Amino acid sequence: MQNKLKLIALNLMFFPFLLNAQPDPMAPLAEDGVHDPNSPAFHLLQEPSEALSDFPTRPNGDIDWVKALNQGIISPRANLAGDKTMNAIDLDIVMKNTASMPPVLFSHKVHTEWLTCSGCHVGIFLPKAGASFITMNSIIDGQYCGVCHGTVAFDIQDCDQCHKVKTAGRGLR
Repeated sequence: MQNKLKLIALNLMFFPFLLNAQPDPMAPLAEDGVHDPNSPAFHLLQEPSEALSDFPTRPNGDIDWVKALNQGIISPRANLAGDKTMNAIDLDIVMKNTASMPPVLFSHKVHTEWLTCSGCHVGIFLPKAGASFITMNSIIDGQYCGVCHGTVAFDIQDCDQCHKVKTAGRGLR
């Protein structure tokens, strides 16, 4: 009974979030609500469906940016001028304070292959283990991981993307 109540509470917490549809990144520019089709320069823009047609995708159809990076389709710059190199940091952090969900595996390498440290530290995360109190509610509200995930990085609806550390007796599945 207690597990059923936890599952019901989890569904109630996430259900409103799941109803908030994200904008379609493949929408035609004239219909995306961002670009002005009446602009004299509008014809110079490339449609997303054309620009991203050769990019690898996730099972849900979203662009898999990590694969795109690993396949050399994209090559992020360390700065606007492009005169510095990216320095990937191979450091994994396991976050265990995840209630009934499996622990989170955070890969600095995956993130620092295209982001500099200052992109996250200290503005989003304090650079000390356990110093940032991260909750799913805060992520859904666009804080911490939610600054990027759900906007410019993969959405957070696929729990296994982050909650991937397998431990005995944990998780709702």
